[in-house]
Amino acid sequence: MNACILYLNKKRIEMIKLESDNMESKSWEKMKDSDQWDFAEITKDLKSPNEVILVGESALNLEYRRWLANHDRVLAKKLIAVIGSTMETKVNPNLVSHFKEKYFRGRA
Repeated sequence: MNACILYLNKKRIEMIKLESDNMESKSWEKMKDSDQWDFAEITKDLKSPNEVILVGESALNLEYRRWLANHDRVLAKKLIAVIGSTMETKVNPNLVSHFKEKYFRGRA
């Protein structure tokens, strides 16, 4: 399995990479609300997963999906789910397990 969960909110983006039985996490934070996300930097760090799930605020999910459509169509085609959420905290291990079981199990 080479998959990724990308959790997006206004102040923080967290990437959870799942490779076989290994899990790696990386995050980016904004200093000010007026700052813009550097989607190119974030996408570069994904290192081409086979499948991607976006979780987070609907407006930011849409903004990232549009960016992908214009700048990285290969990765855009690997989106298997976009899930709206209003969570204000980091992605917790139970949520990662849920997404792994629901979306990735049996697909790898």
